[in-house]
Amino acid sequence: MFQFMNKKLVTYVALLVLVVFAAGCGSSPAPAPAPAAPAASAPAIDKAAVTKEAAWDGYKKVLTDVSGKTFPLDPAKAKELLTGNESKYLVVDLRSAEDYAKGHVKGAVNIPLAQLPQNLDKLPMDKTLMLYCYSGQTSAMTMVPLKYYGYKVVSISRGFPSVEKAGFAVDTTAVAFTPVAAKAPADPKAAAAQEGLKEALDSLVKQFAAKTLIVPGKDVKTLVDAGADKYYIVDLRAADDFAKGAVKGAVNVPLANLADAMKSFPKDKTIVLYCYSGQTAAMSTVPLKAEGFKLISISTGFPGAEAGGFAIEKK
Repeated sequence: MFQFMNKKLVTYVALLVLVVFAAGCGSSPAPAPAPAAPAASAPAIDKAAVTKEAAWDGYKKVLTDVSGKTFPLDPAKAKELLTGNESKYLVVDLRSAEDYAKGHVKGAVNIPLAQLPQNLDKLPMDKTLMLYCYSGQTSAMTMVPLKYYGYKVVSISRGFPSVEKAGFAVDTTAVAFTPVAAKAPADPKAAAAQEGLKEALDSLVKQFAAKTLIVPGKDVKTLVDAGADKYYIVDLRAADDFAKGAVKGAVNVPLANLADAMKSFPKDKTIVLYCYSGQTAAMSTVPLKAEGFKLISISTGFPGAEAGGFAIEKK
């Protein structure tokens, strides 16, 4: 009997050991999960770089219009395009509200130049924008960002005085501008580029308001005479016209060559631009502003430089 009880005890102890072992194993904490790999962060967007790319993209699109002779747009041609097709166009008067109230193209809305940067993404895509200002120079300046944004847009040559001469109906009845709901691009680079262009245009608009961007030739000459080493004069006309006579000391950079030529422009000097009438020079200020240059555009172009007393020489 003792032997039987001994065997029973051994069996009991063995079972107890197994139970304790099993319980100990079950209470061991599960291994901690491996830490998740950190999500790959999107590369930082170089806003200055994408703004430059956008500005030159818009500039090249305007050059296509220049070569097709639709920029700046002849006022008579503008009237022809508009007549009978008013629903396809949004005519935009960029002058001040006071001057708009005194008389404007019939049906035109007023978006004063100072308000345009904040409305760059609030214009209708389903219409062609037909712009005019005082002389064609500030409306030309807005062409680059508007083209980049994807608008169909034309700028009437030489501004409001030319549309009156072309026989546009002039009215004093105000037409309200209704902004379109802005849609931010899904692509972060495109969104950064648009924001950068808004800022570049806003900076130029403020310089224009301070009367230090588009400046009469005589005033530019005064500045250059007082410190010639501070200025770098660029003639944007065709090489043939440059050869016939240009401002003494100017370098010739035809419009199509500007993107490459500007790489050698001195960053420590103010770039003085002139063209035929001031309109393509004003348009060229946008990519150059994006590149970080200090700028002056001679009002009314080469004729303005001549009238301002600049020495002219044949090349």
